[in-house]
Amino acid sequence: MSIFTVGRTWKVWKNWAKDAYMVAHASLPLQASKAIAGLEFKIASVPRVHHDKTVHPGGGLARGAITFSIDFELSWGWQYAKVQTEGFVAKGLREREQVPELLAQFDAHRIPVTWATVGHLFLSGCTRGAQGLAHPDLPRLRPFETRNWKFAGGDWYQFDPCSDVKSHPSWYAPDLIEKILSSPTKHEVACHSFSHAGFGPYCPREVALAELDACKAAMASFSLEPTTWVFPGDDEGNFPVLAEKGIRVVRCFPKAAVSISLPLRRDDGIWGVPVASAIERGKYWAINQRLARLQRFVDVAAATKLAAHFWFHPSLPRSDMQGVLFPLLEYCANQRDKGLVDILTMEQLVAATDTAGAS
Repeated sequence: MSIFTVGRTWKVWKNWAKDAYMVAHASLPLQASKAIAGLEFKIASVPRVHHDKTVHPGGGLARGAITFSIDFELSWGWQYAKVQTEGFVAKGLREREQVPELLAQFDAHRIPVTWATVGHLFLSGCTRGAQGLAHPDLPRLRPFETRNWKFAGGDWYQFDPCSDVKSHPSWYAPDLIEKILSSPTKHEVACHSFSHAGFGPYCPREVALAELDACKAAMASFSLEPTTWVFPGDDEGNFPVLAEKGIRVVRCFPKAAVSISLPLRRDDGIWGVPVASAIERGKYWAINQRLARLQRFVDVAAATKLAAHFWFHPSLPRSDMQGVLFPLLEYCANQRDKGLVDILTMEQLVAATDTAGAS
């Protein structure tokens, strides 16, 4: 059994524990709920460092590394989400509204990020086929249910408006992608499937192949040849397809409990990049607590010369943007300017790890 297989098993148990915690939290009296949130904050605020010198560079990197990745999906990411606090179209429109503001912050602090982008967003429009189906040439996922998603039936593309960016701006985003590519800060644009289809056990090989091919074809119109992949819903699988199609960097890691570490190369040659935390982590914590926790992760990455990788959706609440993300970007930029950390995309982090390991 590979360490990546062990990691997936651990992730299942971790998600079960998290779900149990959320259920218990919602059913407890206020004081007990606050006490549990405080205890969870203390546990989650201790960065868990993994530096295996048999596979990682013995001295780490030249400096600590900070990486940001963004799941850029608009409405595609939310159409089958179990938890719908707002409609998926409204969520997509909010994400669209906030992307330019995010780009302005990245430029202001000279911070490059990895934009894991759904392939359909590269289209300026699409039309229905002869049988009335959207994208009739693509194989479909069958109904399935996971921890976060429920596709109960119908056609996987049933919500695709088959229109254009002007009429349905939450399903297409070539204008935003142009903004990303023309930014003074050089960002990385990665694959996030064509239609936000997860690659878990419910996804057959032919669907995975078609999703990746369609995403890469859409990106080619922008002269992009991506080698980095982020699993929709973090549902990992179909690694042979990814390797076959030239993907060499993915957001996944065999030790799910790790916060601070470096990428590991799998047996198939793909590098798995660990994640320290989601920016939106900590629903029951105070904003200042959440920011202090993430800043602590940056400090530990600097001290160990390892990496802290943060991720988020562009649709994150404005309170999270203003109170957590933007101050964190400023903090990371200050630490970089002091020479304590480098701020790298996922692709750059793997290159730095590979180079340090070869030296």
